[in-house]
Amino acid sequence: MKCIKKIPLIICMMVLFLSSQAQWDDAIINNPGTGKYLAGMYGNADYSSSAITSSFAATFLQGGYIDSTHKQQVSSHLRNGNRLGYSLNYGIFGVLYNDTIKGKRAFNFFVALKHKEYLNIAFPSDVFNLAFYGNASYAGKSAQLSPFNLNNISYQQLEIGSVCTNFGGKAKFGLGISFLAGQQMQNINLSNGSLYTDAFGQYIQLTSNAKFNESDTTPGHNYLNGYGASLDFYFSAPYKLGKKNGVITIGITDLGFISWNSHSLTYNKDTSYTYNGITVSSLNDLQNAAINNLSKDSLQNKYFPLTRKVLYTNIPTTLSVNTNTDLGKMHLEIGFWYIFNGNSLGYFYLQGDKKFAHDWSANLQLGYGGYATYNVLAGIAKQIKNSMIKLGINHLQGIILPTEFGGAGLSIELLHTFK
Repeated sequence: MKCIKKIPLIICMMVLFLSSQAQWDDAIINNPGTGKYLAGMYGNADYSSSAITSSFAATFLQGGYIDSTHKQQVSSHLRNGNRLGYSLNYGIFGVLYNDTIKGKRAFNFFVALKHKEYLNIAFPSDVFNLAFYGNASYAGKSAQLSPFNLNNISYQQLEIGSVCTNFGGKAKFGLGISFLAGQQMQNINLSNGSLYTDAFGQYIQLTSNAKFNESDTTPGHNYLNGYGASLDFYFSAPYKLGKKNGVITIGITDLGFISWNSHSLTYNKDTSYTYNGITVSSLNDLQNAAINNLSKDSLQNKYFPLTRKVLYTNIPTTLSVNTNTDLGKMHLEIGFWYIFNGNSLGYFYLQGDKKFAHDWSANLQLGYGGYATYNVLAGIAKQIKNSMIKLGINHLQGIILPTEFGGAGLSIELLHTFK
């Protein structure tokens, strides 16, 4: 047999406190009433998946040994379509409040400097099985590699904007404009792909209709490889639910694009490739085979021809809608968000917020959708004179039961107001 062996197909998985970053920060919208100026800083990291458990992801990233137990954890959760998402976001922002007179229309202004990284993958079960079990079990049949999509992007964002209070009555309207500096980008889209392994191991055949885009890979060009712009929109209006007061909010964040420089790589081809192995009858054949394999990109030029040109890509854009009803001792929020260009399902959630003595508050959220399907989120906040600290833990199910669920997230925010 020439080639029943493991096929090196590596899924690159790194690590959204999505619920908080899918909508505008409350400190920008609502004046806490303790000062005219506010300064804030935040950071959040989040990993979640419908199939890749927290235990498997942690072992993989740390370079640990992936044994059969780890693989079985994932295999038991695999479906026809599987999802994985990761984000790392942090930044600083400042707000100027002009709505200190209640009932008067005014404009609050804000500026923010942010760093954002996103990785999201959609993949069929055969992709995982090939990567970690090899192709021996596929002898005489084809492994389905599609639909497969991977998006990986990182960029910096400078945003300026304003929120109009008492817009058309008691409604509020906000608009933010951002300038983007693209750092890195990779996109792989396999709309049709399969790998056939001959029943007797004589050959393998790869068929694919693939698109690949990547930002400038020239050494020393890891930053500022592209420029772009984006818009944020916010609208909220009060409502009555019986005798209870509430607010409905609609928001759109990061509606924009990045133009990557002319050294960006692109590949687009529908092709088929058959590999029969190398026949060796003498040392001379082996030497010639080695020389041929080292010839300059011969295989790439024939089957994977890369070209360089300017590329335009959309950044992940989030649409969010939620209602927040005042129930007296607590607030009840029902919401939904969806990430465009993100391989995520729509996310529905129910959240309760409650204030306690000594300026403590807490919230608990139950959700369905996104990357991990099920989600539990908990957060606490503490007001200390003119300062506030917020701490949130996302995907509690993936932290408490890491061998059963995939997900872990942490968010922290510090706020301070000035007279």
